[in-house]
Amino acid sequence: MKYFSDLLVDLLINQDIEYVCFNPGASFRGIHDSLVHHPDPAVPAILMCCHEEISVAIAHGYYKASGKHMAVLVHANIGLQHASMAIFNAWCDRVPLLVLGGNGPLDAALRRPWIDWIHTSQAIDKLLSGYTKWTDMPISQAATLESVQRALKLCAAEPHAPCYIAIDSAVQEEPLTDGLALPAGPLPKERLPALDDQQLTVLVERLLAARHPVIAVDYAGLNDEQAEGLLQLATDTGAAIISRNGRYNVPNTHPLVFQDHDAHLLGECDFLLALEVQDLYGLLANSGQAPHAGLYIATLGTHSLLISSWVADSQKLVNADLSLNANVVASIARIQHAVRERTRSVSAEVSERLERIAQHKRARNQALLAQVSQPAQGLTIAQALIAIHEAIGQRPWVLTNTGSVTIDTLVRQLWPIDRSEAYIGMSGGAGLGYGLGAAIGGALAHKGTDRLCINLQSDGDLLYTPSALWTLAAYDIPLLVLVINNRLYLNSKQHAERIADLRQRPQDLSNLATSFLEHEVDFVALANSFDLYSPGSADTPATIQEKISECLAYMAAHGKPALLEIKTL
Repeated sequence: MKYFSDLLVDLLINQDIEYVCFNPGASFRGIHDSLVHHPDPAVPAILMCCHEEISVAIAHGYYKASGKHMAVLVHANIGLQHASMAIFNAWCDRVPLLVLGGNGPLDAALRRPWIDWIHTSQAIDKLLSGYTKWTDMPISQAATLESVQRALKLCAAEPHAPCYIAIDSAVQEEPLTDGLALPAGPLPKERLPALDDQQLTVLVERLLAARHPVIAVDYAGLNDEQAEGLLQLATDTGAAIISRNGRYNVPNTHPLVFQDHDAHLLGECDFLLALEVQDLYGLLANSGQAPHAGLYIATLGTHSLLISSWVADSQKLVNADLSLNANVVASIARIQHAVRERTRSVSAEVSERLERIAQHKRARNQALLAQVSQPAQGLTIAQALIAIHEAIGQRPWVLTNTGSVTIDTLVRQLWPIDRSEAYIGMSGGAGLGYGLGAAIGGALAHKGTDRLCINLQSDGDLLYTPSALWTLAAYDIPLLVLVINNRLYLNSKQHAERIADLRQRPQDLSNLATSFLEHEVDFVALANSFDLYSPGSADTPATIQEKISECLAYMAAHGKPALLEIKTL
């Protein structure tokens, strides 16, 4: 006999989904059983996790590293509440997750005593309505099959965000109804068009008329070929590029590319083209610039098409002079072609501007290196990052997680991130607990390749989901976990110092309830408890390089992960 949950697994196979990630729960036991007993060798592989937040984070990192979906199963209301933080991260990060949730029988006559009653929720999907693209709670086999297909289509369509379907446990376990059919193959993807001719003309005319154009790019997620197109556009127009930290977009090694913001560039900018920039006001404010009379702002992307009334991730409103909703990748190609048609060759004025921008970058890089090489009473994060990069050498590496904002900012300044696969961005929602799960997902996407996947793991974030180490070790996912342990919730300590200073109070109590300095966590012992190899701790550049070499030798010999604790100031 075939059951409806068998057909749901058939659908996952039909849509080329290779993995299903979950912490087991009775409300989706029908689907679980169908996965375990499905005869098709293409059945999605199961990744068991010890917490729903980890499951979602793994799928989050896997999608950003591979561009492919991993289905996530979450238990009824209690599992969904555990998962909700990670789903919020994915919403803010504009990552499309397929989340399938169990629910107890909506037909009360079918509920088991006690447990089915407390694990059944009316409108369970509304728990996520403020930070998902679409949710549904179908009540029949036909409606459920349609809902999952709709969620897959919506996940693939711009703008991207998670979708959630609650699947009644009784419906999962019903014998399959005759006549239900699967799609012929993977569902076609929907994509917004590029700029039309009129929009293109207005934009290109403004760009070519500008004396100091700047292009800012954030969540576009360009691959290497597309990045070359944007760099060529910048070269042809004499534009500097500011690459923010949503995704990899352009190589940070290019002389026209800067990180996040640069006061000098935006201060003189008269035309700003913002490509899929979520926080335009923050881009301007962080550089000390507010929109000024001589600045023309054009925005291009999909961000404004997906706004929540529950969370203010829409950011402060900036009224752009030209707001365009279109596919960024296709539009860049059209803009570049139109500029080439009109300019043909780079003018002397543009050449002079390009050299001035390159000189400015060289000066900024020299100033940064001088700053991070200053002697300190211990190992700084910047010094640790330099030592890590030297230890890795010429291996093709991938940053599957870059830890805290502090670590992320420094690594994008100090490491040559010049390949689209090398960097997948941060959590989006700044929710702790993202890092290790996302790094596991990113490493899984590269398993079987020669890529060295690296997790620059902040200590506080790891303590939210330490049991992710079990999944990492159990499935032999080759990931180098480098725990950057400053024994602090650094951001909270900094806020404690700021508020004390504002109130003219002493700052010497800022470590209270923000640090682990008096009760340190033994991350090496934690790794060993999960049967995860660790050569110990390092607190100098020399020991970092020595112990990373030990980790790499172990990983090469065994195909397993390794963890190194790095103690910093």
